[in-house]
Amino acid sequence: MPIGRDKTRGIMQSVLEKIKPLPKEQENDQKFAEQIVQKIRGLEGKHIEVVLAGSVARNTHLKNDKDIDVFTLFPSNVNENELESHTSRIADHVFGKKKWEKAFSQHPYARGKIGEHVIEIVPGYKVENAENLKSAVDRSPLHAKYVVHKLSEKQKDEVRLLKQFLKGIQAYGAEIKTESVPGYVTELLIIHYGSFLEALAAASNWKKHEVIDIEKRLAENKASETFDSPLIIIDPVDKNRNVAAALSLNQMARFIAASREFLKKPGEHFFFSHKQKTLSAGEIKKRLEKEEPLVIETGYPNVVWDIAWGQLKRLSKKIQNEFEQKEFAVLRREVFTDEKNYMVLVFDLKANVLEKAMMRTGPEVFDGHNSDSFLSAHKKNLSGPMIENGRWVVEIERQEWDAKKFVQKTLEHSKKTEKEEIRKALKKKAKILSSKEILKKYSSDKKFAEFFSSFMRGKEVFL
Repeated sequence: MPIGRDKTRGIMQSVLEKIKPLPKEQENDQKFAEQIVQKIRGLEGKHIEVVLAGSVARNTHLKNDKDIDVFTLFPSNVNENELESHTSRIADHVFGKKKWEKAFSQHPYARGKIGEHVIEIVPGYKVENAENLKSAVDRSPLHAKYVVHKLSEKQKDEVRLLKQFLKGIQAYGAEIKTESVPGYVTELLIIHYGSFLEALAAASNWKKHEVIDIEKRLAENKASETFDSPLIIIDPVDKNRNVAAALSLNQMARFIAASREFLKKPGEHFFFSHKQKTLSAGEIKKRLEKEEPLVIETGYPNVVWDIAWGQLKRLSKKIQNEFEQKEFAVLRREVFTDEKNYMVLVFDLKANVLEKAMMRTGPEVFDGHNSDSFLSAHKKNLSGPMIENGRWVVEIERQEWDAKKFVQKTLEHSKKTEKEEIRKALKKKAKILSSKEILKKYSSDKKFAEFFSSFMRGKEVFL
């Protein structure tokens, strides 16, 4: 084996020793999960099957990952209201009354904690295949069955390496918050490519709208026509679903770039680079003197965290569109929330203040009809109309030239037009923070400091 290959294998083994649960931990996790399953099975009710799913069930979980997913399956004649009431009764039996919370997916499910373990009890319908789905969660037991059948014991560690690699480059997780690679997709990538290194080698050469169809369920051109996503991975148990739909273009590109870098120059920092040191307050102050990002702080909406992230990202995109309509060039934007008290939107603009005058180019002089319309619409100008390169050109006064004043108007308008939860959050607080206020928040709020430090660095964590 070449020396470079030896070094890479050594790095992978070292990482695996850090992230793989010890045999005793695996045994305890499996035993505890089975106790929960048996407890639910022993409860009388309309549920006809209890299935342990998720990474603990498949033994692809990372050290200290104590999340346990239990699916309680019901016959198709049970309606959704009954699903909710039965799930509440099961949750009371497992956790004790008032010791769990109701969470929401396609329909409500129960989430609670026993010791170190976070347990989700998710109701669904018993189906034999995807053609008979009644709800989206019905696929999960089918996923568990497929992965257990396809994934070898050795490949389970390959999945762990891929998960940790994606965590290290900040591209792991299906939530709206991360828009990244779900755990199920990491398992499918290892099943498809065979190993961690082969998956990275393949990812290095992915193209936009890459199609992976493990079971050859759809022709490639059909998949591209059916799904409009940066990465398309046909669900092996349901040809009508792209399991990589949550992955954003940026996160796919991040995976590709990090894969190339690791294969060129491997290192453990790819797996743990998210632990980079936060910049000091003094360094942030210096950077703020040179740069002037727009930092907007709002209140927090009265919704669960995953919905809050979705609403926050939509608001950020809307404000970007508003900026660009007024010719403020947005270089990059990020959002953050502590998922409790506040939300933050950050915009890095090419310029926060534009020239008050702007040139507007019209149609070619040869286009008589549109020339007449353009000249009629621009009778009052700072200068012009004039002809340049065969086109009509005028200089007009810009309506919005100060980004801070403009975004304040946008926020005031959003208080009236956004969804109710966001309107309330904006009414609690909708403020553009000064450099002094940014520094104060940076010094007093560790979570904000980690986020803002990463934004101001503006550098991929794996480089």
